[in-house]
Amino acid sequence: MKMQEIWNTLSKINVNNHTEKKGKFKYLGWNFAISTIMEHYPNVTYDFLHYTDSNGMVKDYIVAPDGSCSVECVVNIGEHTKKMWLAITDFNNRPIKNPSCVDIANTKMRCLTKCIATGFGLGFYIYKGEGLPQEDTPEFYSEEQTAKFDEYKNHQVFDGLRQKKKQELSKLLKDNNNSYKVYQDFLDNMKKDIDKFEELDGIF
Repeated sequence: MKMQEIWNTLSKINVNNHTEKKGKFKYLGWNFAISTIMEHYPNVTYDFLHYTDSNGMVKDYIVAPDGSCSVECVVNIGEHTKKMWLAITDFNNRPIKNPSCVDIANTKMRCLTKCIATGFGLGFYIYKGEGLPQEDTPEFYSEEQTAKFDEYKNHQVFDGLRQKKKQELSKLLKDNNNSYKVYQDFLDNMKKDIDKFEELDGIF
């Protein structure tokens, strides 16, 4: 199962009738998020990360130096794993210090839905501030493209630049919803650099 297929399926689902509000902030209801992703991908699993504090106590949240807290979760569909974090906040989106068990539980479920949205596409357009999912959502980049990138970056022309190229590509994908087209444009430019190098190398 390819990641691009999961994203293209879930990102086109209209979730507007299943959103909830926390203060002035809108988010997807966890029960709808879980039931929908289970309907399409019943092999999905998720978990919340635990941490051991300095006193040896295991907690399902992280405490920052200023006393504010956050939670983290991991969602798996087949071989694809996505991780997300979320601060524990009040209805004005301000950090809660010494949160109650209810604060923690509610934040964990919002973190789960955010992980499903940003990692796999369900309700992602809400986080982008858009009113409806886009029918022409860009295809997620493919495994073939990642293989081609590995091939290109090992070319002599990129000696000393491989880490830089990886960072450039990662930033582009993060800023452009892991777009197939953005990845392909990046590969095309790398290929041009390779062709130009080989052409000059042939001359000299």
